[in-house]
This record gives sequence, C-alpha cells and structure tokens, in this order.
Amino acid sequence: MKEIPKKLVVIGAGYVGTELGTAYANFGTEVTFLEGAKDILGGFEKSMTQLVKKGLKKKGATVITEAMAKGVEETKDGVKVSYEVKGKEEIIEADYVLVTVGRRPNTSEIGLEQVGIELDEKGLIKVDKQSRTTVKNIYAIGDIVPGAPLAHKASYEGKIAAEAISGEKSEVDYIGIPAVAFVEPELAMVGLTEAQAKEEGYDVKVGKFPFAANGRALSLNNTDGFLKLITRKEDGLILGGQIAGPNASDMISEIGLAVEAGMTAEDLALTIHAHPTLGEITMEAAEVALGSPIHIM
Repeated sequence: MKEIPKKLVVIGAGYVGTELGTAYANFGTEVTFLEGAKDILGGFEKSMTQLVKKGLKKKGATVITEAMAKGVEETKDGVKVSYEVKGKEEIIEADYVLVTVGRRPNTSEIGLEQVGIELDEKGLIKVDKQSRTTVKNIYAIGDIVPGAPLAHKASYEGKIAAEAISGEKSEVDYIGIPAVAFVEPELAMVGLTEAQAKEEGYDVKVGKFPFAANGRALSLNNTDGFLKLITRKEDGLILGGQIAGPNASDMISEIGLAVEAGMTAEDLALTIHAHPTLGEITMEAAEVALGSPIHIM
C-alpha cells in the first residue's frame, strides 16, 4: 500500500498477522485483530502472549479472540468485515482488511502424483528423516513438507538433504530449531516447553529471570519480559527455553546451542557473559535453575 490506513482489520493473529499488524499499529493505524483461537500467536505460552497483547493495547490496537470471520463487503470508503464471536454476529468497518490465515502448500497440479510422490491429507509432501520423498531420488524441503513453515527450517533441511544425497548418514532433528515472532516484545523459543517436558515424563526445574533485573535492559528502557530455561532436575540438562523481551530472536541461539550440544545449566552459568548485555540474562536464568541466583531473590 502507498498510504497508511487509518483503520485496518487483520484476520488471523498468528506470526504473520501479529507481526504486520504491530507494524501498522506503530505507524498509527487503528488495528483490530480477529483470531479464531483462544489466544494469539499459537504455540507460545500464555505468559508470553500476554505481554504482546499488553503492548498492542498501549498502541491502541484491539484483539478479539474466538472470533470467526464470516465475510467481507467492499464499500465506497473501504470494507465491512462481518464476524461471529460468542454466538453473536458483529460488523466492523475499516479502510482495508488483511487476511493472514489459510496458507497451504502449492503442490497441486504440478505433476507430483504422476511421478509417484505421495502427499498427505493437507497437500504436504511426505518425506523421511533425510528429506527423501516416496520417490527415492527426489527430495523435498521447506513449506511443502510437514513441520513449521520457517525459512531457517528449510535451510537446515536443505543441508541434510544435500548430505544424504552425497551418501552421509545425516537425518533431521527438529529439537534445536527455534521459533521466533518479531512482535513487541519479541518472542522466541527452542526445544521443549515446561508443559511438553512434563508430558514426556521429565522431572523439570525451571530457571526464570526477568529483563527488569538486567542492566542493559534498564539502560534501553525496555524491561518487559523474561527468559525461562527448562532443565532436567536430576542433572541440569537444558531441555528448552522461552524468551519474551528485546532481542529475543538473537538470544535464543545460545539456548538452541545448549539444547543441541546437550549442555547443562551449570555450563551456561559458568560461561562468562560480557556486561552489560542482554545475554547475561541467560546466565542468570541458569543460576536460578541451579538454586544460586545473585541478582534476584
């Protein structure tokens, strides 16, 4: 668009919808999000999405959950969007409507079935752990195969496929692939959440440290958020981590390395982090998990 709309309706408050809606809210647009699920940014913990909703409210945005869009009517001045929430149909008027739901793989009518490549019920290409399709000399990666539709996942799968083609015994392992939402504050996670770890039978110990107790965050005047480490209680093994706060997208890599390398909370706590940096929060959370925090009670 060549102009900044005064009012914008965003249908779908997942990654794409929330990121783009936040950008327009920063431009001064009055944004309304319509999300069919119980919360925005599915997959992230409620304690993380609550921070995002709080920030959107400050920007003047409105978030309506469990709302199902029914239709759009173009008018002389813009659009009318009808939606249903709690059994009642509502109508909202805006300059534009942005639809960020309903993405599907572009695999139809390109001849996959003719060569024997099988698809699942969603139209995604079936692959094994080496990204090999049901035709042994054809490989597939990225958004057209099952899993999170992330660029860094596709890149990783491409490397594994290349190694498999060259005869290496490589296979995909998604446990170390981070998920990031570029919203405000940024959200990032890798490995297992606390709930997932417990479901898998782990006895967990959580180390949680707030950005508000970090010198760099204070100097940036950006203190909303926290870092949460999920560790195995018996030995401190890092099972996963979640971050809500400034630069979460960069900070998550250290936790991803810890998960991939089988590191422990002690390994992170003993790693000297430069001061003052946001990276210190990872070290501090590890110290909390070990029961020896310095800067919080």
